[in-house]
Amino acid sequence: MQFKNIIGQESLKQQLIQSVANKRVPHAIMLLGQEGSGNLSLAVAFAQYLNCENRINNESCGECSSCLKSQKLIHPDIHFTYPVVSTKGSKPKSTDFIEEWRKAFFENPYLNIQDWIESLDAENKQGNISVEECHEIIRSLNYKSFESLYKIYIIWMPEVLGKEGNILLKSLEEPPENTIFILVGNSEEQILTTVLSRVQIMKVPRLKDEEIIYQLEKKEGVGNKEAHAIVRQVDGNFNEALKLAKNSEDDNEKLYLLFLRICLKGTHEGKTLIDFCEKINADLGRENMKGLLRYGLDLMREVFVLEYIGESKARLTENELKLAQYMNQRLSFQSKEEIIKRLEESCFHLERNANPKILFMNLGIFLSHLLKRNEVVLA
Repeated sequence: MQFKNIIGQESLKQQLIQSVANKRVPHAIMLLGQEGSGNLSLAVAFAQYLNCENRINNESCGECSSCLKSQKLIHPDIHFTYPVVSTKGSKPKSTDFIEEWRKAFFENPYLNIQDWIESLDAENKQGNISVEECHEIIRSLNYKSFESLYKIYIIWMPEVLGKEGNILLKSLEEPPENTIFILVGNSEEQILTTVLSRVQIMKVPRLKDEEIIYQLEKKEGVGNKEAHAIVRQVDGNFNEALKLAKNSEDDNEKLYLLFLRICLKGTHEGKTLIDFCEKINADLGRENMKGLLRYGLDLMREVFVLEYIGESKARLTENELKLAQYMNQRLSFQSKEEIIKRLEESCFHLERNANPKILFMNLGIFLSHLLKRNEVVLA
């Protein structure tokens, strides 16, 4: 992967490139950024750049032997460590899943840990980086690089390193010559402080809305209006933007408004809350359900913006604006906060494999009580 294939992050790209030009590449880096910011892609592109045999204009050439292997994730001097799942009696390591890892990365370089674990058909198992994996890294440090100047270890999701992460501390602090660790994480709070103290942290900022919109329109074929609607919901997370674009055939606006009408009236066009929950359970995949909840959450935030700042009109469709105005007329500040909290909780539980039918039923009952209490009228 080359830097030019990564969305935005121009300042950080230049910082990494300059570290090579000045011969001041840190021996242990932490690319720390929210999910969907592109920090994993940056790590892979930087590794390719480091070992490129013919760098041109602040970019890896993409044509030398090293680049060709790096682009296929088969370079013998670039090692990947990532969460894996174990079965009873097994102690797997990252190398046992390298083919699956390559496939998942090529399909979506902005993937998150849930996408990765789901690609392994691991059901509800949690991924982790084991003690055995850490010892394997230390053992391999004793070997010389095969063909390139730098021996590079990319460790994705150091958040899942428990106390076993302390096994790597000495290696992170004093690795062999021309050995570089690139850790790629999302949450500083979940990473061992002992690990953080031994790496140079480089913050990867969230992607700008205009960068995501351009990518969705020019590279993914998404229409302008739809791209703006997607960006409004993802908060700089390109991984989520891709999922919403992929599931764009589902009209969240109409579906969510139907949901609210049923919650208020008990039935709408012959459909009850039970009918609605059974239908989305049968018709929508989990990602589409998450998209529906994110849509509702985003709409409630726009309700607040409309009431207190008055800048949402241009961002909302006619139906959304009408609904937002009704919400502001009929619901108290506290009630709107309650809806946001419940939607966030529903997203959290759905991501952790809660039963969708029960989840939407509970959400619907809660909204029904709240909306009727405040006598909302939905046209």
